[in-house]
Formats: sequence, structure tokens, C-alpha cells
Amino acid sequence: MQVTAKQAASELQRSIGGPGAAILHEWMKGGGFVPIPLGSITQEDGTALTIQATTVTGFAQIANLETVILIPVDAAAGEDALGVTVPLPPDLDAGQDVKIHVLVGKDADNDVLTLDAEAFFCGVGDVANADAQDTAAQTITEAAIELVFTCGADGVLAPPSSLSIVLTQGGTNDGDAVHIYSVWLEYTKG
Repeated sequence: MQVTAKQAASELQRSIGGPGAAILHEWMKGGGFVPIPLGSITQEDGTALTIQATTVTGFAQIANLETVILIPVDAAAGEDALGVTVPLPPDLDAGQDVKIHVLVGKDADNDVLTLDAEAFFCGVGDVANADAQDTAAQTITEAAIELVFTCGADGVLAPPSSLSIVLTQGGTNDGDAVHIYSVWLEYTKG
């Protein structure tokens, strides 16, 4: 008889008993992580990003090192809003918050720029929902910073479901290019 990892963990939890079992249960339940590849991010309207050029947002390699999404100085209208849709994992606990993380920075510190997120959950028989993201726009710093946007549990839909995210740069960008280094989700496993 082959024992699954989940069965082995349950047996271990049962044999520990008491407070140790509760700690083990919380550790096993833990948090989940969904990476969002930069290549899956598009302009808000779904237009694919290409190599960054002049005032067009796109991919760039910074000093032959990191590959980023670059929102250029004086980005053309609409070039500062990006979108992506992510299928959500089957072990997501829909009774808990989902957090959108963005690692972002600027190439200088001439402008006060912000990043805002909108989050739209979609599930079986439940589409066209309102923005479920509860965090206000946050300031982008010159040094790369992790910005976290929380989607309250009241808007999270049980799997099978997906999450459409819109990231929008705010402020007048006439002196700083913005670099998006990575994007990911964190959730609680059910």
C-alpha cells in the first residue's frame, strides 16, 4: 500500500497530539504562492508587450542584467496600465485574503509616482464582479520596493476561479522610468 504525503502528514499530526498538532496543522496548511511571469503581462486592453521603445511600455534589460517591464518617461496615453489574468489554484481558501505583490522601482527620483491595483475575481457562474482590491495606491521609490495589495476575503471566489489584475502607474512621469521586476500572488491554502 502506497501512502500519500498528505496521509503521512495526517498520521504524524495525529500521533503528535495536543498543542503540537495544532502548530503542525497550521504549518501544513500554510500559504500558497502563484508566480506571475512578466511575459504574461500585457497592456490593460490585452495588447502584447514587446521590446520597450521611446514612449511605449515594454520589456527591457537594465544594464545587461535584469529583464523588467519598463514604463518609460513620458509614456504615451494608456501605456501606464498593465493587465494579466491568473488562474487560481484549487487549494485556495476563498474565506481568506489574497495578496498581490509587485517588486517595482524607478531609475531616478525626480517624480512622485504611484502604483495602484484593481482585482476582478471570476468563477463558475459568477463573472463581472467589482474590484476586490482594498489597498490604496502606493508610492514607487527609486530603490526597488515590494508593494502589497490586499484583496479582502469578501471578494475572493472559490476555485475554479481566476483573478484579473490591472496595475496602473499614477502621477506625472516626466523624469523617471518605472521598472517592474516581478509580480506574484500569495494566498492561504484551504
